[in-house]
Amino acid sequence: MFEQHPDITHCVHLAYLMSAEVEADQRRGAEVNIVGMANMFEAAARQQLHRLVFASSETVYGASQAVYGGPDHAIDEDEYCGPQHHFFTYGVMKLLNEFVASKYVQRHGISIACLRPPVVFGHGRKRGAVLWSEHFASYPAVGKPVTLPFPPDTYDSWIYKDDCAEQFVRLALVTALERLAYNCGGETVSAEQIAAIVRRFLPDADIRFEPDKPRTPLVDNTDGSRLARVIGFRLRSLADGVRLHINEAREEAALPPV
Repeated sequence: MFEQHPDITHCVHLAYLMSAEVEADQRRGAEVNIVGMANMFEAAARQQLHRLVFASSETVYGASQAVYGGPDHAIDEDEYCGPQHHFFTYGVMKLLNEFVASKYVQRHGISIACLRPPVVFGHGRKRGAVLWSEHFASYPAVGKPVTLPFPPDTYDSWIYKDDCAEQFVRLALVTALERLAYNCGGETVSAEQIAAIVRRFLPDADIRFEPDKPRTPLVDNTDGSRLARVIGFRLRSLADGVRLHINEAREEAALPPV
C-alpha cells in the first residue's frame, strides 16, 4: 500500500467491518478486523510512519454502565471489564487491535494511537448496529416519523461526526502522545433528552420509543479530558451538532435550514 507512496508520513485508518456485519459473518469479520489490522500495523512499521491513528470504540468497555457505576461516572482509559461483560464481538476485536498495536510500538518503535468514540451522529450513516444515530434527526428533518428501538430512559454518550473527525486529524499530527488509547468523550443524555433537542429545532418532530425493548448495549459516559488536553480541542455542544445534522438532511432534501 505505502510502497507506491514513500512520501506518506501519517495515516488515519478507519477501514473496518461494523458490528452488524461482524455478527452476521464472524469469519469475515476476523479476516478484515483482526488480520486486516495486523497487516496495517505491519505496513506502518515498514513505512516507519511518523504516526498511525486508528479507530477503536467505546465498546471496549463492554455492554453496560452498571459495571462502572451510574451514568454520572465518566469511564477513563484505565478502566476495563472482562469478556463476560461484552455484547459486541466488534468491541472485543477492538481490544485485540489495541493490544497488537502496543506490541508493534514496543518492537518497532513506531508511533500508534487510537480513539474510542461513543455514538457518532450525523447525516449520512448507511450501515452498522446504530443506524438510529442517523435516523433520530435525519427523519424528522424531512418530516418523517422515527421510532428509536429502546426505552426513553436509555442513556448514551453522543459526539457529532465532524468533531470526531477533527479529533482523529489532530491526534495524527500532535507532536507527543501520553498513551496509545484515548476516549473521544461526548455528551451523555437520555433518549428522551436527545429527542427534546431535536424538537427544539423541529417542534413537530414525531419521535417515538419502544419501552418494551432493552436499553442499548453500550456504556453511557466516557471521560474525554485526556484527549482534549493532548490535542487542544473541545467538542461543540450536543445541540449545535444536532442542528447541523438536521440541516444536512434538509439540504439534501432541498429544504431550508432551521
